[in-house]
Amino acid sequence: MKKTIRLITISTLMNSLILTSLSASAQQSAETLHSYPVNPMYQSLDEIHQLVNNHVKQKIDQKIFEPKIQIRKLSSNLKLPLCSKPLLLQDRNPNTTTGRMTISISCESPKWRVFVPVVVDGKLPVVISVKGILKLTVIKPEDIQQILLPYKKVPKGSMVNIATAIGMRTTKAIPPNKVLKIRDLQPPFWVFKDQQVNLITRIGSIEVKVKGLALQSGVEQEQVPVKNLSSDKVVKGIVIAPNTVLVP
Repeated sequence: MKKTIRLITISTLMNSLILTSLSASAQQSAETLHSYPVNPMYQSLDEIHQLVNNHVKQKIDQKIFEPKIQIRKLSSNLKLPLCSKPLLLQDRNPNTTTGRMTISISCESPKWRVFVPVVVDGKLPVVISVKGILKLTVIKPEDIQQILLPYKKVPKGSMVNIATAIGMRTTKAIPPNKVLKIRDLQPPFWVFKDQQVNLITRIGSIEVKVKGLALQSGVEQEQVPVKNLSSDKVVKGIVIAPNTVLVP
């Protein structure tokens, strides 16, 4: 009788161990199935977003400073068939580097297309005056500096290159800390009133050069009166180089 009870106990214990093992195996299989990737036949939306982000970064590089790129992500409910070819990106406004823009991502096989909205914020370089500058003053390096401003605060037609502004003349008085605009400046004088210039006359292949006195300041390609210091005659010539006037 004791042997029978002992056999039943051992049999029950073995069955319990088997059931426990099966239960653990089933639970492990269930966990494995739960972590299996979502249908691999759908296109990765993260790949689309990364493609757009990389394109925008490259487009604004060295143009926008301290950039902030905000991508409006596609809905996670969107199910796009997996593209069998490289994704195609189209930017209808490649020269737009700030504000709102829309990037198109498409697939040729199978055919589909999505549009990803993007907003770019950041700063742009501008040239400002560091002190008051009088009208018709030639801009010197100590008169201006370059700073960064939020792009929304940059006026249209602002000067961005400090080297371009140096040497130009103001068309009006400019107060301190004012953003310089292209229309506020004009080309620098190449000849100055009451200063000596080279007066050139060409006769065939012969070039005659004499000293002259500019009677008017002038910029490149401007016609100015010049007094020939050899003959005291006043002639009109074209400014062709700094301190050089050609008499046609």
